[in-house]
Amino acid sequence: MNAMINKRGFTLIELVVVIAIIALLAAYAIPNYRQYVVQSKRADAQAKLLEIAGLYEKAYANTNSYPADLNALGLDADFLTSDDYIITGTGGNGWVLTATPQGGQATSDTTCPTITFNQLGSKGPVIDCWE
Repeated sequence: MNAMINKRGFTLIELVVVIAIIALLAAYAIPNYRQYVVQSKRADAQAKLLEIAGLYEKAYANTNSYPADLNALGLDADFLTSDDYIITGTGGNGWVLTATPQGGQATSDTTCPTITFNQLGSKGPVIDCWE
């Protein structure tokens, strides 16, 4: 009668195969996920640069000159500084905006050490940074 009892469960080989599959998927997925996070934070910084550019152009349309700096646009430090980027800018005859990564973004985003944008529409560095 004891020979008729069905044993249920997994063998050690089955468990090792499942763990190996999970490890392979994780080895592929985690670096890709990190790269997507870096790119999304870079896109956030680019959006801020474009927003500030619009403010510079609005000021130019109203006064026929560009403000000397970002403070003249009425931007506060919280808008210009985040955990990932610091945005700086200069004005005058034209304007140049720069987003510099900091913290974890600076160590992760080695492709784009800084992102720039100016009144002529020039974006830099173009390769891999402004997609």
